[in-house]
Amino acid sequence: MREYKIMQFTDCHLDDGTAEAGLEQIAALWEHANADLAVFTGDVVFGKNDLVFYDRLDEFFRSRNAPFAVVLGNHEGECNTVGRRGIMEKCASLGNCITEVNPIGKRYGNYIYDTPFDGVSLAMLDSGDYAPWYEKLRHPIRSKYAAVTKEQISWYVNAVKDKKAIFVFLHIPVPEYERAYYGALARGEVKYGALRENIASDGSLKRVSDVVCSSAVNTGFFESARSIGNLKAIFCGHDHLNDYYVEYKGVGLVYGQKTVGFEGSGYAFDGRGFPDYTGATLVTVYENGDFTPRQIYYKDIR
Repeated sequence: MREYKIMQFTDCHLDDGTAEAGLEQIAALWEHANADLAVFTGDVVFGKNDLVFYDRLDEFFRSRNAPFAVVLGNHEGECNTVGRRGIMEKCASLGNCITEVNPIGKRYGNYIYDTPFDGVSLAMLDSGDYAPWYEKLRHPIRSKYAAVTKEQISWYVNAVKDKKAIFVFLHIPVPEYERAYYGALARGEVKYGALRENIASDGSLKRVSDVVCSSAVNTGFFESARSIGNLKAIFCGHDHLNDYYVEYKGVGLVYGQKTVGFEGSGYAFDGRGFPDYTGATLVTVYENGDFTPRQIYYKDIR
């Protein structure tokens, strides 16, 4: 059966001090996997000269004759003058980047990308950054992060209703990720990885909330998408230490591996006393709409 391979990179946190080493890691992971498409699911760069790094990514993938996609994370726009929309406009202007701006309200980078297989497509969504104050008040101990909006849900439902199989890529996990993990853990059905976000370096419980740093409210995206009948999986980033894959109500919920893991690139596994699991996630999509995700650790290929 024919295959289409997607390499998910996430939470690279490239900046002036980490860009060179980070780009080397990205290159090594890409060369190892020989994928067809790279998808960066947010928090790609975090520096004053961040637009320059997108040029660097474009140069790399152009030299490999490979396309790449960028999805916004919660940190994009914090360290530059162009904002979140400006970053998407920059990415959309690059020769090998498939990103489309397609604003829905103040969310940018919502688009569908068709694989070579009939009816099998990827849906990229801007999951936002931080929740508005009125959502935080409703759930003060839940999370501070934004949710997929009702307007985005309406757009998504209309855009994918005639597809055979859909794979969603966004940054902030939907709230169902937490319930799905603990249910799978109780049944012994976690397919790989673990939830580690609330464990401190000494092994103690770091906090009692936000073990999955999802949105402050549940706007119903997961159930709306699942009800169509073609949602195969959701791939997210955001939580650097969570890297599990579980199935929930017939849908795969997958965390991407944090991609760059050294000082200055955001907290990572070894900083909390875990083995260095930084790397990427290789997703093999089959012509019939099935898929297989696989963790790739940078430590195993360097």
